[in-house]
Amino acid sequence: MKSGKIKIIIIAVKVLLSVMIGALVLYNIDSVKLENIVKNADISFIILACALLPLNLYLQFAKWKYLVDRTSAVRVPAIQIWESVILGISFGFITPGRVGELGKLIAIEKTDRYKLLGMSILEKLYDTFPVIFFGIISALFLPELFFTDSALMRINMLFFAALLLFSAYYIAVHPGILRTLLNYFRHKIFKKSTKFSKFADSLHGFKKNNASVLLLFSILLFLVYTTQFVFLILAFGEISILSAFLGVWLSILLKTFLPFSIGDIGIREGTAAYIFSIFSFPAEAAISAAFLLFVINILIPSVAGIFTVPFIKNFISENGN
Repeated sequence: MKSGKIKIIIIAVKVLLSVMIGALVLYNIDSVKLENIVKNADISFIILACALLPLNLYLQFAKWKYLVDRTSAVRVPAIQIWESVILGISFGFITPGRVGELGKLIAIEKTDRYKLLGMSILEKLYDTFPVIFFGIISALFLPELFFTDSALMRINMLFFAALLLFSAYYIAVHPGILRTLLNYFRHKIFKKSTKFSKFADSLHGFKKNNASVLLLFSILLFLVYTTQFVFLILAFGEISILSAFLGVWLSILLKTFLPFSIGDIGIREGTAAYIFSIFSFPAEAAISAAFLLFVINILIPSVAGIFTVPFIKNFISENGN
């Protein structure tokens, strides 16, 4: 009886997620010039962007598995990790700022939730490091965005950028800084909270070599999905590859630190249109590329994963593998 209720709840969640995903897409569909996608796209570049999706998903899986293995006292099955990743994508899509990605924790069994939460937040933090690195580098090539032609302003910009890059890299490869910060909060603010103590313990044993591995995963994943974005930009217009990468990196930097929206819809397209207008690239083409990136990397895995991952999991359990 209990298992029957659980199955009903799982089905209800699947249906609810599907309805919400569909409703959000339909609500925002008018802001995208879909005729531009259909009529003017270079299909070969779109195929290349789609071909990178499996690598994108695998890197997300490998990165999350690396963190889960460091947290769990028992071996977590690979299919459970995959289910967690897909749930994270699905929940992230329907929540502002993609904070719903933390919902992927519910798919991991027999693991301390608070330590797992710590790893999940750490993962999101490390995902911002390559955004900062490559975003700042791209901004250096486009100083007219923020400054005049003043030589002094350009020197100040270079100095400030170098300081930001060094600080971000130093923090990324020295997790002891984060442990010190968490210990301060634990001893000064959350003295009586056992839950926060478990959360803070998630970083114990997380050394420089672990930070380097996590940073490498984050950089590789960033380069994969930005390359997908570049392919889609090239599919809708003519622009040099260097300019395409610079525009993509900078638009992602701006999108990351702008106010939240549901699934980043609107912000992703708006920042792309603004940045690529600097290169005299058509706004509609940039919007179409950004929207199609969302369809490939978020919408398709969300809709497909909601149903296929549980099915595969049940198939494996029934066959005893």
